[in-house]
Amino acid sequence: MRARSMKRGSLGLLAASALPLAIPSGGGMDGVGGPNPARDLERGRALYERHCAVCHGAEGRGDGSAAYLLHPAPRNFASGRFRLVSTKNGVPTQADLIAAIRRGMPGSAMPPWEWLAEEDLWSTALYVRHLSIEGQVADLLRWSEEEGGYLHEEEELSEAEARELVNDRMVPSEPIDVGPPAPSDPVTLHEGRRIYLKTCASCHGDDGTGSGAVNLAGDLKNEDGTPSTARDFTTGIFKGGATHADIVRRIAGGLPGSPMPATDFEDPTQAAVVASYVQSLVKPGAQERVVQRRRTVPVARVRGAVPTDPVAPSWAAAERVWIALMPLWWRDSRVEGVVARALHDGETIAVFLSWRDPSKDDDVLGARSFSDAGAIEISVERDPPLFAMGAADHPVDIALWRAAWEADAVAVRDVRDRWPAMLEDSFPSLVGDLLDQSITARAVGNSQSLASRPSGAEALMAQGFGTVGPRGGAPLSWTARGGWEEGYWDVVFSRSMNAEVEGEPALSPGLSAFLAFAVWDGAFGDRNGQKSVSVWHRLEIAP
Repeated sequence: MRARSMKRGSLGLLAASALPLAIPSGGGMDGVGGPNPARDLERGRALYERHCAVCHGAEGRGDGSAAYLLHPAPRNFASGRFRLVSTKNGVPTQADLIAAIRRGMPGSAMPPWEWLAEEDLWSTALYVRHLSIEGQVADLLRWSEEEGGYLHEEEELSEAEARELVNDRMVPSEPIDVGPPAPSDPVTLHEGRRIYLKTCASCHGDDGTGSGAVNLAGDLKNEDGTPSTARDFTTGIFKGGATHADIVRRIAGGLPGSPMPATDFEDPTQAAVVASYVQSLVKPGAQERVVQRRRTVPVARVRGAVPTDPVAPSWAAAERVWIALMPLWWRDSRVEGVVARALHDGETIAVFLSWRDPSKDDDVLGARSFSDAGAIEISVERDPPLFAMGAADHPVDIALWRAAWEADAVAVRDVRDRWPAMLEDSFPSLVGDLLDQSITARAVGNSQSLASRPSGAEALMAQGFGTVGPRGGAPLSWTARGGWEEGYWDVVFSRSMNAEVEGEPALSPGLSAFLAFAVWDGAFGDRNGQKSVSVWHRLEIAP
């Protein structure tokens, strides 16, 4: 086979995107795989298909069934571009990939997988590498065929040649030297700010909130043409971590494929000085509020009936747990999280959610009016499906509460409450009972348009994206009561611990289950798949 070489830039956009993935290394697992590469790759495939393909797609091209709901978009592994790298040539190591999977991507809907075993993290990273290799090889062959040859040669590439070219580019260079951290004393921060203003402020703003002129102009674009925004450091959200080493790597190595460039300081210690200043911009407690971690929500047993009203005194003794949320379609103005607590009395379980929302949105009578809402999702499986809406063979139990339905519990409102004569003006021939038949959803018994609503909640089930619907036979197996006061929603969900209908999970004292959360902010147009969600958390029901 005639040897060929692939130089940077020689393939235009393709060459720019054909950067290699990591060669796995370290931990006694040298070489392409580990002790058993074939086994590791097969294990990685199974894990990827269960947890990752719904967003990243079966071939890793960022085109999974849920991708249309997500911004930033899921990474296209076939592009060869990976944002979080520790090497000078922008090629991630196996450790880089494992770290990204374990930590997730704060500032996006990419959740952390820190609960996976180390060998599973290794195998998943190995399979991601495999997908990237195969995608790059396929793209290179397609490009060669379309161009009628490789570069200035008339002969098209063979698969073996394409694979060799990709593999040649898969070797990470030497790591970025992060050096020791700089102090955070006033002198260092003074110097760090001066450097920051020269090198960072045009995008991230003088105050670090992303208020730079370039960012506000909307001119930032990723390599693939998708829009990008500069990070607001004050929120504590750092995609690649917030340690000294993490930030220095982002400064020195940039974020490949994004508008964030690599910065080469003449004095290498300046990167550490800037990193120290950037860390100083983070508001106290901000990082703890945004980091996604699997937590445990204890369900204490109470004497007497479990409280179903948010103002019940017995809730004061229930342990509170902070649950961070992430918008599927990212925005900085968002619900950061909920405070959860739970109780049971042996027969009924109740889950209390509280979250900050400056505006009370409980009116859906206008075309652009959307209700605030909250939901909890339960799975009793040992290895639950992806936190978002279950899977075909792994249904999940969902309780949905809407602020508009809470208000409708007093009296259901419709368009006539806002425009009393709308129907008469539009349909003057309709009189009496016939008028209600013009509300077609109510006429056919649609549960979304009931003439009376005894609770603000609805029991749902889902088996994957696009499958959520009312749980047949028990629309009120979950009930809820909520209230808004001084910028906060307090909502209590409750249901029988016994399974009321087929398919509903039974919950019993001593059981360990999984619980996830979702919140919709009507003021920002949240509805359906536009929402903020959590990862799975443990629900430990006391005996």
